[in-house]
Amino acid sequence: MSLIDRIYETGQVEAADGSLIDAFPEAIPESHASEIERLVRDMHLTRTLETGMAYGLSTLTICGVHDQRGEGEHIAIDPYQSTDWGGIGLLNLERAGLSARARVIEARSDEALPRLRDEGTRIDFALIDGLHLFDATLVDFFHADRMLDPGGVVVFHDTWMPAVAQAVAYVEANRAYEPLKAGDAAMVALRKQAEDDRAWDFHEDFAVKRRLGRRRPR
Repeated sequence: MSLIDRIYETGQVEAADGSLIDAFPEAIPESHASEIERLVRDMHLTRTLETGMAYGLSTLTICGVHDQRGEGEHIAIDPYQSTDWGGIGLLNLERAGLSARARVIEARSDEALPRLRDEGTRIDFALIDGLHLFDATLVDFFHADRMLDPGGVVVFHDTWMPAVAQAVAYVEANRAYEPLKAGDAAMVALRKQAEDDRAWDFHEDFAVKRRLGRRRPR
């Protein structure tokens, strides 16, 4: 049994001292991880990024796809990995033998993402699952979009939360993105259709769609 399967089976992650910690509801649910796995695998997305790592279950999922096909690199941004999360996400990457597939950046996403762009980083997938405030979610999207190639995919997690839902509604109304099947109302997947070429004063009003999904323990 793989590490991630064991975590979903037991509902627990292991700290550095060997103690067991309940992974849920903080960690991404198994059904959501499966949808992310499907998107990354079936759309052959190889340059992936996420904001918000926590215990590393989404990181393990994405890096697992890269490792299985022998191609792909992932960037995970989490300023609290070594503090609030006890470095468990990093430990899980090591335990699963996937450390070589991931670059973990322990910094605020609003600081790390512009630096990545300055480095010339290009991506074809972004998972937005960091600070769940409207402005923070939109800032994560703004910077990720500037690195995302047309045809690439952005996934917003926890869209049942009002702040995240409003950020998604803005993107759907104002940016050149089309919806993709995401398998759960608590996630939204959008595919980038074109680079941003809006006029300087462009704006479309937006309304939040009613999303019924909820984050579940498993």
